[in-house]
Amino acid sequence: MTSLRPVTSPGPDATPRTGLGLGVAAKGALTAYAAVVLVHLVAQWRDADGVANATQWLAVPCLVVALVAQTRLGSRLARLTAAGLVWSWVGDTLPDFVPEAVSFIVLMGAFLVAHVFFIAGFWPWRRESLLHSRIAWVYGAAAVVLVVACAPEAGPLAVGVAVYAAALAVMALLAAGIDRLAGIGGVLFVVSDALIAIRTFVPWVQVPENGFLVMATYLAALLLMILGVLRRLASRA
Repeated sequence: MTSLRPVTSPGPDATPRTGLGLGVAAKGALTAYAAVVLVHLVAQWRDADGVANATQWLAVPCLVVALVAQTRLGSRLARLTAAGLVWSWVGDTLPDFVPEAVSFIVLMGAFLVAHVFFIAGFWPWRRESLLHSRIAWVYGAAAVVLVVACAPEAGPLAVGVAVYAAALAVMALLAAGIDRLAGIGGVLFVVSDALIAIRTFVPWVQVPENGFLVMATYLAALLLMILGVLRRLASRA
């Protein structure tokens, strides 16, 4: 004979959960992100610049909403990741509103700050990352090759490019310590920024559909990094 246990309903503060442990609000925000990204990539492919710009401005806020809804920013990792997302959004938007002569500097500066926040957030998991592994030499070598290739055309920006490349490589290495998804996201971020550098400073190398590939890899990178952070935080709950 089985005993009957009273069924208790969740309290008013309980967060409804669906799917992979995501709350309804977070799942909705990620769905919105997927829709915005799809429209954006189609616009990139069809050279619809107005739609591409508008959707680029809207994409990252969806990830911020998802992160805040799921975590309430209750941990250091969540707060620093959110800060990195906000500065990524600044890099996505502000260059469109400044003179073209300084737009790339603004872009690089905003994303450098974003990487500093990501690095600070991921740092406690450095022992689980690729930072001290042999593969770190591959990331480092790729950064050096990219800087050397860009230096002749970069001129006075070469030092800034070198600092940015170093921060990008460290961020990507540390991301692997958060979660496998975040590690893949870090690699895609490197690919995206490498494509931007090639387009900007290595004009004799022509990459077909460079803009589309830049945004496809960048938007996938951010999504995977956020999913990795959410999985890491869920594993600690």
